[in-house]
Amino acid sequence: MTLERTQLHGNLGAAGARSALSALSAPESGSAASTPPAEPTRVVLVAPAVAAVPVAPTVPVGEDDGDAAHFSFLGPMLERRASVQTLAVTQLAGAPSGSVLIAMGEQAAPVLRFVRENASAQLRVVVIDPHRSDADSLLCLGVTALALSSGGALGDVREELRVRPARILSVIEEFIDGAAPGHAGPEATSREGAARGIRHDAQPRTALQAAGQTDAGVTVVDTVIVGAGFAGLGMGIRLARQGDESFVILERAADVGGTWRDNTYPGVACDIPSHLYSFSFAPKPDWSSFFAPGAEIHDYLRDTARAEGLEPHLRLGTEVLEMRWLAEEARWRVSTSGGTFSCRTLVVAAGRLSDAKLPAVPGLESFAGDIMHSSTWDDSVDLAGKRVGVVGTGASAAQLIPHIERLAGSVVVFQRSAPWVVPRPDRPYSAEERALFAAAPPVREAERDELFWGAETAFAERMRVPGYIDRLRDRALGHLRAQLDDAALREAATPDYEIGCKRVVISSDYYPALASETVTLEASALASITTTGTGPALSSTVRAASGNEYDVDVLVFATGFSSTRPPFAERTVGIGGVLLADAWSDGMRSHASTAVHGFPNMFVLDGPNASLGHNSAVVMIEAQIGYVLAAMRQRVASGIPALDVTRQAQDAYVAELDAKAASSVWLTGGCDSWYVDERSGRLTLLWPDFAYAFRRRLSRFDPENYAVLPVFGD
Repeated sequence: MTLERTQLHGNLGAAGARSALSALSAPESGSAASTPPAEPTRVVLVAPAVAAVPVAPTVPVGEDDGDAAHFSFLGPMLERRASVQTLAVTQLAGAPSGSVLIAMGEQAAPVLRFVRENASAQLRVVVIDPHRSDADSLLCLGVTALALSSGGALGDVREELRVRPARILSVIEEFIDGAAPGHAGPEATSREGAARGIRHDAQPRTALQAAGQTDAGVTVVDTVIVGAGFAGLGMGIRLARQGDESFVILERAADVGGTWRDNTYPGVACDIPSHLYSFSFAPKPDWSSFFAPGAEIHDYLRDTARAEGLEPHLRLGTEVLEMRWLAEEARWRVSTSGGTFSCRTLVVAAGRLSDAKLPAVPGLESFAGDIMHSSTWDDSVDLAGKRVGVVGTGASAAQLIPHIERLAGSVVVFQRSAPWVVPRPDRPYSAEERALFAAAPPVREAERDELFWGAETAFAERMRVPGYIDRLRDRALGHLRAQLDDAALREAATPDYEIGCKRVVISSDYYPALASETVTLEASALASITTTGTGPALSSTVRAASGNEYDVDVLVFATGFSSTRPPFAERTVGIGGVLLADAWSDGMRSHASTAVHGFPNMFVLDGPNASLGHNSAVVMIEAQIGYVLAAMRQRVASGIPALDVTRQAQDAYVAELDAKAASSVWLTGGCDSWYVDERSGRLTLLWPDFAYAFRRRLSRFDPENYAVLPVFGD
């Protein structure tokens, strides 16, 4: 007999759930998580006897309509990786052998009777919120079972399923897979900075000192990290904490911070909660507000780099010119503006929001006034009383337009497509809250945990699950109606594609800015620019695709980045002289969203299918870092000079993700977005699943999917 039970405790969050599950008998953590089962598991949702409930009933989320409302999430989400059917209690005889039966409340007793009477069918059972007597009866069954019982501070497991259903789903999937609960987290550390957390200081935002200079010759290190944003710094921290000091972090700018160093436009802030948009292994207890402003995030990264002792490893002001694999040495040669480096492991952490993209607008080169991109903001440009044109209506534009509106004499906003906008629930953290987070790490960890699992629910919206996407759409439309009274403006600001297809904007002041008397919403793209006059009389008129013309003094482009075609791919040369850009000619491809066939010992962080449309990118980065460290340990322990992921493994991974993405709102929502490769039409930027699934997937390095490359001539 195998008995598997857990009792979730709401006050402990996922950590409590993992602790409660620690007694389960299962393979070593992560051993079954790397590769999904070859054949889909058969899952049966057991509905009341009166009628079978559809797998995805259109039940308004948040209303208690019995099992139908609760299964409205579990059913379609389990279909991502299992064959799911719904049977009434009276139809259980039709359950295939080897199935996992999932029952709730009153349905537990008849399901347990059926399983007892059909022991030869090798059924497994999940019972949610069973009566105590039903949970106890599991002890007498010779089957593998999981009981999710109400109790403790949680009170009602159904409420947990309603508010944070992904947490319940994750436990069920771990049970189905037979994997141990939990995930590969950061290794324990004795560093004081991590133990106490990173606190904001009042030091001016000057560049960090990069100790040491690169010699004119070749500098030999074990690892070269390209980029000093979240991913690059996180990789460096984890290397340093395990005692590996043979690495450098190359950064073309004069400071660390990545996108938070570059983006200084007025109003810049994160749209992921602060306590979730930070390293789990370097917490900051004193975040100023629920959504941190950009300057505070930049300060956090600088403080973290300093506290973790990364300064001697930084090579600031060093632009990478070429990264080339040398087969005869089984090493990478990295040529930079500051010298040449040789390394065994290359970690590319250049990010996806690092190279600004400007549209090809006829006449732009002759524009008479100032031109800025949101990522290269120039504070010396005085906007007071100016006529300003803003090109774009995405997340950055929605943040800066309200600030420009308060300064400029007039603003015209060029909109190719209207964004979906939901309210921004921002607020400052009180001094008491910040003190509590600092004094009580479990409270801070619980805050992060609740934020994570709350955000995970939003993935159901991106998969267009009825009820969930309807609620999100209604919320956005209600926000639009509440903030824009003018019918014509409201119509122009209403999107013509499904919500979630593009990045959803989180703002409470964007619509009021559009409604200002000094702001004009031009519901078409910027088409051309005509400049006339000479000297002081020089002026420019911009023309929209609609034919409307406007006189402007300053043009601000909030037009995004080269995300699906990263510029570093043009500078990366792998086996046989193959350019990474050519290998990615039909879109970025990888295995585990990290390794690329033909580019041995190279790992890309925050690259192909490693971003999220519903949760924190930092969670993904941490999972990738853990995977890379495991790969490095595997290579060193085995005495292997080089590992190259096989083409078969990469193709299988890409095919799996393409299939997962096919029904998502990103590919079926009727929009053009920067998530999708413009040539192939593939979703190459986002991970089309839950963040916890990515974390589990990368919790174990999978050497069976890699080929060993000897040094040339051996």
